[in-house]
Amino acid sequence: MSGISGGPTMAAMTMPIERVRAFNGLDVLVSQDEGLFEAEGLDLRIAVPTPGDIRPATDGTLLKPVTNQGRLQGSGEAAMYMG
Repeated sequence: MSGISGGPTMAAMTMPIERVRAFNGLDVLVSQDEGLFEAEGLDLRIAVPTPGDIRPATDGTLLKPVTNQGRLQGSGEAAMYMG
């Protein structure tokens, strides 16, 4: 295989990440729309948690707050999370 410049092309690597929230993950969303991940051989997939994976903040306490960030990464379903 050769790329547009005549050099070898890399095989696409799939990288699932947890869903991106607006503003905090704006850089990821813009980069994806601009095709920057694809240009580097990355097939970015945004993993969406199931309703059972999402816990309400009211389930936590001041000493032990509840967070939904990083849950898919912790279970191996995402390579990273953006919160």
